[in-house]
Amino acid sequence: MLVAAAVQATHAQQGPAGYGPMPGPQAFPASPLAGGQAAAGGGAYMDANGRPIILPAQYSAPVDGGYGACPPGYGDGLYADFGGYSMPDQVGPHYFDVSVESVFLQNDDALDGIGPLASIGAAGPTALDPSNGTGDYEAGWKIAARLDLGPLSVFEATYAGLYDIGFSQTINSVDVAPGGVDFQLFSPFSQFGVGTLIPGVDDGQTYSVTYDASLQSTELSYRRYWVGNNPRISGTYLLGFRYTRLKETVTYDTVGLDTPVTTASASRLWQGDNELLGFQLGGDGWIGLRQGLRFGIESKAGVYNNHYVFQNAAVTPGGASDFSSVTKGDQVSFIGEANASFVADILPSWSIRGGYQVLYMSSLAAVGSTIDPTDYFATTVNTQGDALYHGFFGGLEYVW
Repeated sequence: MLVAAAVQATHAQQGPAGYGPMPGPQAFPASPLAGGQAAAGGGAYMDANGRPIILPAQYSAPVDGGYGACPPGYGDGLYADFGGYSMPDQVGPHYFDVSVESVFLQNDDALDGIGPLASIGAAGPTALDPSNGTGDYEAGWKIAARLDLGPLSVFEATYAGLYDIGFSQTINSVDVAPGGVDFQLFSPFSQFGVGTLIPGVDDGQTYSVTYDASLQSTELSYRRYWVGNNPRISGTYLLGFRYTRLKETVTYDTVGLDTPVTTASASRLWQGDNELLGFQLGGDGWIGLRQGLRFGIESKAGVYNNHYVFQNAAVTPGGASDFSSVTKGDQVSFIGEANASFVADILPSWSIRGGYQVLYMSSLAAVGSTIDPTDYFATTVNTQGDALYHGFFGGLEYVW
């Protein structure tokens, strides 16, 4: 009898052959839609090979209330079958393996310091204000991937890029001047026709301004998880490396009188390239609003070395006043970023996410703060400009 009882007790504590002991509290019941045939009868989770699946800590153990009911302080009575899978309430840290997003950002004050670049008639009403072209949201994309390093830590790699930031504006004298008179455009560099006129620019026939910019960012980060007193609240601390590049180009092309009877063209270029490299600190916090729905806030900031290259160039009638100059340097810069987002589970491995983000950079060689509308031939570079990007994002998360 004693031998038989010992054998029976041993079998009661052992899983299938080769898989070691299975203490009772670890073998949780499964959803009828996952875990194999045993799950439908309330048995243990099983994989395709009939081996027991041990649920991770982020799932609470079922109690007498059935599936979705969690111990006091965990479920909080907010269970809802959000994804249609009747899984136990997930209250642990937010996690994904791969995230892909579309990003829509704007920098509506990038060129605010320049002012209008044309007047209709000498000292007349102004036009061609480049700040009017920067109010649209520009599309980009972002991808992030995570790799587990340990029970509470992950390595994360992120890349984001916006390549088509910009606009182009053109005006013709015959279209905007009263009576359709030609050669009635004047630039701010001649005080709108009151000061010294610039050949090929003033007494203008056609003016156009083009703004082109791209923004790219690569991040390599270590994240360490934390969990609050209530497991619905959790998040991560972040320490990482970041490389961000902002490149901007403004071209101002004109066709005007060179002599009283001949026309000529002129072109002015301002181009700033900022490459910021350094380390950042930050973190995020998430709260489980209800089954399958989370809200989170993330912020990060860092001090970087900004290696900037700025080019001033001009092509003028006859070539006598042509010039091209390049200014290079390194300086300390700052980047701060924050976002708020919702994540909703739609399938066991798929979630949708969306939110709003803000990105701020300082100590830049930016074109908007460098262009001097009083001096066409100025080559001085302002290296203390800044940039503020903000907008929406939305995408998918995947867990395997």
